[in-house]
Amino acid sequence: MYIINLPRNINADTTPRFFKELESNSLTEDVCIDFNSIQFSTPTSMLIIGSKLRKWRVARNEKKLRTAIKKIRETEAMSYLGHLGFFDFIGSKKDFGRRMGEANGSATYVPIINIKRPEFSTLDNWYSSIISYVRGLANVLSGTKEDTEEHRFYLYTLREIVRNVFEHSQVDECFICGQRWSNGKVEIAIADEGVGLSTSLNRSHIVDSEEEAIKLAIKPGVSATNNITDIENTYDNSGYGLYVLSEVVSNFGCFTLGSNSTRLINRSGDENIDKFTFNGTFIGIELTNAPKHFSEMLNDIIASGEKEASNCGKASSASKMSKLY
Repeated sequence: MYIINLPRNINADTTPRFFKELESNSLTEDVCIDFNSIQFSTPTSMLIIGSKLRKWRVARNEKKLRTAIKKIRETEAMSYLGHLGFFDFIGSKKDFGRRMGEANGSATYVPIINIKRPEFSTLDNWYSSIISYVRGLANVLSGTKEDTEEHRFYLYTLREIVRNVFEHSQVDECFICGQRWSNGKVEIAIADEGVGLSTSLNRSHIVDSEEEAIKLAIKPGVSATNNITDIENTYDNSGYGLYVLSEVVSNFGCFTLGSNSTRLINRSGDENIDKFTFNGTFIGIELTNAPKHFSEMLNDIIASGEKEASNCGKASSASKMSKLY
């Protein structure tokens, strides 16, 4: 039996190596996954590793290959992952930890939650449904239920990420989790197992690679709906959601955007793009602190983006909802 050990620290640096080992053993007859080596995991890496393992195990099962999980020890790291619903997320049949959504969360974390596509009737109802899904997470991440600038930022961020999934990924569910540490650091992670950015953007743009798609997706005024009629553009998408988030987050921490074969990491303005293997799209947001004047910042970023988009010959105006905080 071939044993695959998880990295001690699951983060952006160790995830690609683990993925390569999974892929190189996708046809190995007998494999055992050992999670007990994990000592720490960031929410983003935990979520995308979980999604990767889900798909990898399903593919192996279809080929009648055996995949086992080594008996899980009661360590702090394993208890944390179990409580968040990680083992249920990867499809483990072993009775360890909670089911997804079973844990109530706390004032400092939100467990892995499966969000289903809401019914669409009107644009206002669409946004209201999404906000109802993410308000609790915004409360945790901001540390308050009050209408503060920080709370507005997290509510806006979560709303924009979730609506992007359902408007572009061609799937009916996504997965989200978040954590707020005692030192004020915050991390949000969301993943979907949809078509990815290049397929989505090819609806209105000529995109030759996933790297090109990622670079394009965070530009102002770029959307899969750019070249369709207003009637077809049901969600009034104007292409400013990811642009705003990448601009804000890269100034306050780290913004990660992955799609199929490519990953972009922007840490305090230092942008890096590398090869990655993920079936779908994921976003990771890490903040050392949240913007204290988000409303003012949002207006400035959108104004700058509208000018840039106009200069590039794109639709120059952000939608009403992109400006709503």
